[in-house]
Amino acid sequence: MRGLAATMVMLHHYLFSYEGRIGPHVDRVPSFAAGHFGVELFFILSGFVIAGTLGRTPSLGDYAVRRVARLYPAFLVCSGVTLGIFALGGPNPVGITPGAALAGLTMLSSLIRVPPIDPSHWTLTYEVAFYALAALAALALIHRGPATDPGLRLERICAGWLAAAFVGTLVLPVRTLQVVVLLNLPFALLFVIGAMLARLAAGALTPLGLGALAAAFGFTALGPAVDYGGVGTGFYVLLVLGFAGTVLAAATGRLPWLGCALLVFLGAISYPLYLVHQILGYAIIRALEAGGWSSGSAILAAVLASVGLATVIRYAVETPGQRAIRRAFDRTRSSVPDTAEPARS
Repeated sequence: MRGLAATMVMLHHYLFSYEGRIGPHVDRVPSFAAGHFGVELFFILSGFVIAGTLGRTPSLGDYAVRRVARLYPAFLVCSGVTLGIFALGGPNPVGITPGAALAGLTMLSSLIRVPPIDPSHWTLTYEVAFYALAALAALALIHRGPATDPGLRLERICAGWLAAAFVGTLVLPVRTLQVVVLLNLPFALLFVIGAMLARLAAGALTPLGLGALAAAFGFTALGPAVDYGGVGTGFYVLLVLGFAGTVLAAATGRLPWLGCALLVFLGAISYPLYLVHQILGYAIIRALEAGGWSSGSAILAAVLASVGLATVIRYAVETPGQRAIRRAFDRTRSSVPDTAEPARS
Protein backbone atom coordinates (compact mmCIF):
# COMPACT_ATOMS: atom_id res chain seq x y z
CA MET A 1 0.00 0.00 0.00
CA ARG A 2 2.90 2.36 0.63
CA GLY A 3 4.13 1.58 -2.85
CA LEU A 4 0.76 2.54 -4.31
CA ALA A 5 0.73 5.75 -2.28
CA ALA A 6 4.24 6.71 -3.41
CA THR A 7 3.32 6.01 -7.02
CA MET A 8 0.23 8.21 -6.73
CA VAL A 9 2.29 11.10 -5.41
CA MET A 10 5.02 10.64 -8.02
CA LEU A 11 2.54 10.69 -10.92
CA HIS A 12 0.83 13.73 -9.40
CA HIS A 13 4.12 15.59 -9.42
CA TYR A 14 5.07 14.60 -12.96
CA LEU A 15 1.65 15.02 -14.57
CA PHE A 16 0.18 17.93 -12.60
CA SER A 17 2.50 19.95 -10.38
CA TYR A 18 5.36 20.00 -12.90
CA GLU A 19 3.63 22.73 -14.87
CA GLY A 20 3.11 24.86 -11.78
CA ARG A 21 6.68 24.51 -10.51
CA ILE A 22 8.77 24.18 -13.68
CA GLY A 23 6.70 25.10 -16.73
CA PRO A 24 4.28 23.63 -19.27
CA HIS A 25 4.93 20.24 -20.82
CA VAL A 26 5.64 20.25 -24.54
CA ASP A 27 2.66 17.95 -25.11
CA ARG A 28 -0.72 17.56 -23.51
CA VAL A 29 -0.61 15.02 -20.66
CA PRO A 30 -3.36 13.62 -18.40
CA SER A 31 -3.90 15.63 -15.25
CA PHE A 32 -3.45 13.48 -12.17
CA ALA A 33 -4.29 16.35 -9.85
CA ALA A 34 -5.84 14.22 -7.11
CA GLY A 35 -2.76 11.99 -6.86
CA HIS A 36 -1.51 14.06 -3.93
CA PHE A 37 -4.06 12.25 -1.76
CA GLY A 38 -1.53 9.44 -1.61
CA VAL A 39 -0.15 11.47 1.32
CA GLU A 40 -3.38 10.80 3.23
CA LEU A 41 -2.80 7.08 2.80
CA PHE A 42 0.82 7.48 3.93
CA PHE A 43 -0.28 9.21 7.15
CA ILE A 44 -2.92 6.57 7.91
CA LEU A 45 -0.35 3.83 7.39
CA SER A 46 2.15 5.64 9.63
CA GLY A 47 -0.38 5.79 12.44
CA PHE A 48 -1.15 2.11 11.97
CA VAL A 49 2.50 1.03 11.97
CA ILE A 50 3.53 3.12 14.98
CA ALA A 51 0.64 1.82 17.07
CA GLY A 52 1.88 -1.70 16.39
CA THR A 53 5.51 -0.75 16.98
CA LEU A 54 4.78 0.56 20.47
CA GLY A 55 3.63 -2.86 21.56
CA ARG A 56 6.98 -4.34 20.58
CA THR A 57 9.18 -1.58 22.02
CA PRO A 58 11.10 -2.56 25.18
CA SER A 59 12.30 0.99 25.95
CA LEU A 60 12.12 4.57 24.77
CA GLY A 61 15.73 4.27 23.62
CA ASP A 62 14.82 1.36 21.37
CA TYR A 63 11.91 3.31 19.96
CA ALA A 64 14.01 6.40 19.19
CA VAL A 65 16.86 4.42 17.63
CA ARG A 66 14.49 2.42 15.44
CA ARG A 67 12.82 5.59 14.19
CA VAL A 68 16.19 7.20 13.41
CA ALA A 69 17.36 4.02 11.68
CA ARG A 70 14.15 3.89 9.67
CA LEU A 71 14.26 7.50 8.51
CA TYR A 72 17.77 8.87 8.27
CA PRO A 73 20.00 6.63 6.09
CA ALA A 74 17.77 6.92 3.02
CA PHE A 75 16.85 10.52 3.82
CA LEU A 76 20.46 11.71 3.91
CA VAL A 77 21.31 10.04 0.60
CA CYS A 78 18.16 11.25 -1.14
CA SER A 79 18.76 14.77 0.16
CA GLY A 80 22.30 14.56 -1.18
CA VAL A 81 20.96 13.57 -4.62
CA THR A 82 18.62 16.56 -4.64
CA LEU A 83 21.34 18.98 -3.50
CA GLY A 84 23.63 17.55 -6.17
CA ILE A 85 21.02 18.29 -8.83
CA PHE A 86 20.80 21.86 -7.56
CA ALA A 87 24.59 22.21 -7.71
CA LEU A 88 24.55 21.04 -11.33
CA GLY A 89 22.01 23.70 -12.28
CA GLY A 90 18.91 21.54 -12.04
CA PRO A 91 15.46 22.91 -11.22
CA ASN A 92 15.25 24.54 -7.80
CA PRO A 93 11.59 25.64 -7.68
CA VAL A 94 11.61 26.93 -4.10
CA GLY A 95 15.10 28.45 -4.12
CA ILE A 96 16.89 26.28 -1.56
CA THR A 97 19.84 28.11 0.02
CA PRO A 98 22.73 26.50 1.97
CA GLY A 99 21.10 27.60 5.22
CA ALA A 100 17.77 26.11 4.24
CA ALA A 101 19.52 22.90 3.24
CA LEU A 102 21.11 22.58 6.68
CA ALA A 103 17.76 23.24 8.32
CA GLY A 104 16.13 20.71 6.03
CA LEU A 105 18.41 17.97 7.30
CA THR A 106 16.60 18.16 10.64
CA MET A 107 13.33 17.12 8.94
CA LEU A 108 11.69 19.98 10.85
CA SER A 109 11.47 22.59 8.09
CA SER A 110 7.82 23.40 8.71
CA LEU A 111 8.49 24.16 12.38
CA ILE A 112 11.19 26.70 11.53
CA ARG A 113 9.43 28.06 8.44
CA VAL A 114 12.01 27.21 5.81
CA PRO A 115 11.37 25.21 2.64
CA PRO A 116 12.41 21.54 2.75
CA ILE A 117 15.33 20.38 0.61
CA ASP A 118 12.96 18.59 -1.75
CA PRO A 119 9.32 19.77 -1.86
CA SER A 120 8.14 16.22 -1.07
CA HIS A 121 9.96 16.30 2.26
CA TRP A 122 7.37 18.56 3.90
CA THR A 123 5.51 15.51 5.21
CA LEU A 124 8.52 14.42 7.28
CA THR A 125 7.89 17.18 9.82
CA TYR A 126 4.44 15.72 10.45
CA GLU A 127 5.86 12.21 10.67
CA VAL A 128 8.53 13.21 13.19
CA ALA A 129 6.04 15.19 15.28
CA PHE A 130 3.70 12.20 15.39
CA TYR A 131 6.57 9.89 16.35
CA ALA A 132 7.41 12.21 19.24
CA LEU A 133 3.80 12.25 20.40
CA ALA A 134 3.60 8.46 20.16
CA ALA A 135 6.75 8.30 22.29
CA LEU A 136 4.64 9.55 25.17
CA ALA A 137 2.84 6.23 24.98
CA ALA A 138 6.18 4.40 24.88
CA LEU A 139 7.15 6.16 28.12
CA ALA A 140 4.56 4.00 29.87
CA LEU A 141 6.90 1.06 29.31
CA ILE A 142 9.57 2.76 31.38
CA HIS A 143 7.52 4.36 34.14
CA ARG A 144 4.88 1.67 34.61
CA GLY A 145 6.66 -1.52 33.70
CA PRO A 146 6.44 -3.97 30.80
CA ALA A 147 2.90 -5.09 31.72
CA THR A 148 1.51 -1.66 30.82
CA ASP A 149 -0.41 -1.54 27.55
CA PRO A 150 1.13 1.32 25.53
CA GLY A 151 -1.76 1.07 23.08
CA LEU A 152 -4.25 2.09 25.76
CA ARG A 153 -2.09 5.07 26.62
CA LEU A 154 -1.94 5.89 22.91
CA GLU A 155 -5.75 5.88 22.75
CA ARG A 156 -5.88 8.47 25.52
CA ILE A 157 -3.23 10.57 23.81
CA CYS A 158 -5.04 10.39 20.47
CA ALA A 159 -8.37 11.40 22.02
CA GLY A 160 -6.75 14.39 23.69
CA TRP A 161 -4.80 15.22 20.54
CA LEU A 162 -7.95 15.32 18.42
CA ALA A 163 -9.67 17.59 20.93
CA ALA A 164 -6.68 19.95 21.04
CA ALA A 165 -6.41 20.02 17.25
CA PHE A 166 -10.12 20.77 16.88
CA VAL A 167 -9.95 23.64 19.37
CA GLY A 168 -6.76 24.88 17.72
CA THR A 169 -8.49 24.90 14.34
CA LEU A 170 -11.26 27.04 15.82
CA VAL A 171 -9.10 29.62 17.58
CA LEU A 172 -5.67 29.72 15.92
CA PRO A 173 -4.81 31.37 12.60
CA VAL A 174 -3.88 29.10 9.70
CA ARG A 175 -0.33 30.45 9.72
CA THR A 176 0.14 29.27 13.30
CA LEU A 177 -1.38 25.86 12.59
CA GLN A 178 1.11 25.35 9.76
CA VAL A 179 3.94 25.75 12.26
CA VAL A 180 2.38 23.92 15.22
CA VAL A 181 1.97 20.88 13.01
CA LEU A 182 0.39 18.61 15.61
CA LEU A 183 -2.61 20.95 15.77
CA ASN A 184 -3.19 20.83 12.02
CA LEU A 185 -6.43 18.85 12.25
CA PRO A 186 -6.75 17.58 8.64
CA PHE A 187 -3.44 15.74 9.01
CA ALA A 188 -3.67 14.89 12.72
CA LEU A 189 -6.90 12.98 12.22
CA LEU A 190 -5.25 10.71 9.64
CA PHE A 191 -2.60 9.53 12.10
CA VAL A 192 -5.31 8.96 14.69
CA ILE A 193 -7.36 6.90 12.23
CA GLY A 194 -4.34 4.72 11.47
CA ALA A 195 -3.44 4.21 15.13
CA MET A 196 -6.98 3.30 16.12
CA LEU A 197 -7.32 0.94 13.16
CA ALA A 198 -4.26 -0.92 14.46
CA ARG A 199 -5.95 -1.30 17.82
CA LEU A 200 -9.14 -2.43 16.11
CA ALA A 201 -7.33 -5.00 13.96
CA ALA A 202 -5.67 -6.38 17.08
CA GLY A 203 -9.02 -6.67 18.85
CA ALA A 204 -7.84 -4.27 21.56
CA LEU A 205 -9.78 -1.08 20.79
CA THR A 206 -11.58 0.29 23.86
CA PRO A 207 -14.70 2.51 23.83
CA LEU A 208 -12.41 5.53 24.19
CA GLY A 209 -10.43 4.53 21.12
CA LEU A 210 -13.64 3.81 19.21
CA GLY A 211 -14.86 7.30 20.08
CA ALA A 212 -11.58 8.82 18.89
CA LEU A 213 -11.84 6.85 15.64
CA ALA A 214 -15.42 7.99 15.08
CA ALA A 215 -14.51 11.61 15.84
CA ALA A 216 -11.58 11.46 13.41
CA PHE A 217 -13.85 10.17 10.66
CA GLY A 218 -16.35 12.89 11.52
CA PHE A 219 -13.73 15.60 11.22
CA THR A 220 -13.02 14.55 7.64
CA ALA A 221 -16.27 16.38 6.84
CA LEU A 222 -14.29 19.59 7.31
CA GLY A 223 -12.56 18.71 4.04
CA PRO A 224 -8.94 18.15 3.03
CA ALA A 225 -6.11 20.53 3.82
CA VAL A 226 -5.37 20.70 0.08
CA ASP A 227 -7.64 19.73 -2.82
CA TYR A 228 -5.78 20.19 -6.07
CA GLY A 229 -8.10 17.82 -7.83
CA GLY A 230 -11.21 19.67 -6.72
CA VAL A 231 -12.81 16.45 -5.51
CA GLY A 232 -14.90 18.22 -2.87
CA THR A 233 -15.66 17.35 0.73
CA GLY A 234 -18.09 14.50 0.07
CA PHE A 235 -15.69 12.58 -2.12
CA TYR A 236 -12.86 13.26 0.32
CA VAL A 237 -14.83 11.72 3.17
CA LEU A 238 -15.44 8.63 1.05
CA LEU A 239 -11.78 8.58 0.02
CA VAL A 240 -10.54 8.52 3.61
CA LEU A 241 -13.13 5.90 4.53
CA GLY A 242 -11.96 3.86 1.55
CA PHE A 243 -8.32 4.17 2.55
CA ALA A 244 -9.14 3.19 6.13
CA GLY A 245 -11.26 0.24 5.04
CA THR A 246 -8.51 -0.98 2.75
CA VAL A 247 -5.89 -0.75 5.51
CA LEU A 248 -8.13 -2.67 7.91
CA ALA A 249 -8.96 -5.30 5.27
CA ALA A 250 -5.28 -5.74 4.44
CA ALA A 251 -4.35 -6.01 8.12
CA THR A 252 -6.91 -8.73 8.68
CA GLY A 253 -5.84 -10.79 5.66
CA ARG A 254 -8.73 -9.96 3.35
CA LEU A 255 -6.64 -8.55 0.49
CA PRO A 256 -4.18 -11.28 -0.45
CA TRP A 257 -3.55 -9.69 -3.85
CA LEU A 258 -1.53 -6.99 -2.07
CA GLY A 259 1.12 -9.68 -1.63
CA CYS A 260 1.90 -9.85 -5.35
CA ALA A 261 5.58 -9.44 -6.19
CA LEU A 262 5.24 -6.06 -7.92
CA LEU A 263 3.38 -4.41 -5.05
CA VAL A 264 5.72 -5.92 -2.47
CA PHE A 265 8.66 -4.50 -4.45
CA LEU A 266 7.05 -1.06 -4.69
CA GLY A 267 6.34 -1.17 -0.98
CA ALA A 268 9.96 -2.02 -0.24
CA ILE A 269 11.29 0.97 -2.19
CA SER A 270 8.42 3.34 -1.33
CA TYR A 271 10.32 5.49 1.18
CA PRO A 272 13.37 6.31 -0.99
CA LEU A 273 11.07 6.59 -4.02
CA TYR A 274 8.98 9.19 -2.23
CA LEU A 275 12.06 11.09 -1.07
CA VAL A 276 14.05 11.19 -4.31
CA HIS A 277 11.55 11.32 -7.17
CA GLN A 278 10.43 14.95 -7.36
CA ILE A 279 13.44 17.12 -8.17
CA LEU A 280 15.16 14.21 -9.93
CA GLY A 281 12.10 13.66 -12.10
CA TYR A 282 11.68 17.36 -12.82
CA ALA A 283 15.30 17.58 -13.96
CA ILE A 284 14.96 14.56 -16.25
CA ILE A 285 11.67 15.68 -17.76
CA ARG A 286 12.93 19.21 -18.38
CA ALA A 287 16.15 18.01 -20.00
CA LEU A 288 14.51 15.39 -22.20
CA GLU A 289 11.68 17.62 -23.35
CA ALA A 290 14.23 20.31 -24.21
CA GLY A 291 16.07 17.65 -26.21
CA GLY A 292 13.03 16.89 -28.32
CA TRP A 293 11.49 13.99 -26.44
CA SER A 294 7.71 13.78 -26.16
CA SER A 295 6.26 14.53 -22.74
CA GLY A 296 5.03 10.96 -22.35
CA SER A 297 8.47 9.51 -23.09
CA ALA A 298 10.18 12.01 -20.78
CA ILE A 299 7.78 11.22 -17.92
CA LEU A 300 8.25 7.47 -18.42
CA ALA A 301 12.03 7.96 -18.32
CA ALA A 302 11.68 9.94 -15.09
CA VAL A 303 9.55 7.19 -13.54
CA LEU A 304 12.04 4.48 -14.50
CA ALA A 305 15.01 6.52 -13.28
CA SER A 306 13.32 7.29 -9.96
CA VAL A 307 12.32 3.67 -9.42
CA GLY A 308 15.81 2.50 -10.36
CA LEU A 309 17.59 4.91 -8.05
CA ALA A 310 15.14 4.20 -5.22
CA THR A 311 15.89 0.50 -5.61
CA VAL A 312 19.63 1.11 -5.33
CA ILE A 313 19.13 3.32 -2.26
CA ARG A 314 16.83 0.77 -0.64
CA TYR A 315 19.20 -2.16 -0.91
CA ALA A 316 22.58 -0.39 -0.82
CA VAL A 317 21.84 2.26 1.80
CA GLU A 318 18.50 2.04 3.60
CA THR A 319 18.50 -1.61 4.66
CA PRO A 320 22.24 -1.84 5.54
CA GLY A 321 22.02 1.53 7.31
CA GLN A 322 19.11 0.41 9.47
CA ARG A 323 20.92 -2.76 10.46
CA ALA A 324 24.16 -0.92 11.24
CA ILE A 325 22.45 1.64 13.48
CA ARG A 326 20.49 -1.02 15.34
CA ARG A 327 23.57 -3.21 15.80
CA ALA A 328 25.54 -0.25 17.14
CA PHE A 329 22.77 0.51 19.62
CA ASP A 330 22.53 -3.13 20.68
CA ARG A 331 26.29 -3.26 21.26
CA THR A 332 26.13 -0.10 23.35
CA ARG A 333 23.27 -1.50 25.38
CA SER A 334 24.95 -4.88 25.89
CA SER A 335 28.11 -3.16 27.15
CA VAL A 336 26.17 -1.73 30.15
CA PRO A 337 26.69 -3.87 33.30
CA ASP A 338 23.71 -6.03 34.21
CA THR A 339 23.27 -4.15 37.47
CA ALA A 340 22.65 -0.93 35.53
CA GLU A 341 19.67 -2.27 33.62
CA PRO A 342 16.52 -3.85 35.04
CA ALA A 343 15.82 -7.43 34.06
CA ARG A 344 13.57 -7.86 31.05
CA SER A 345 10.71 -10.31 31.02
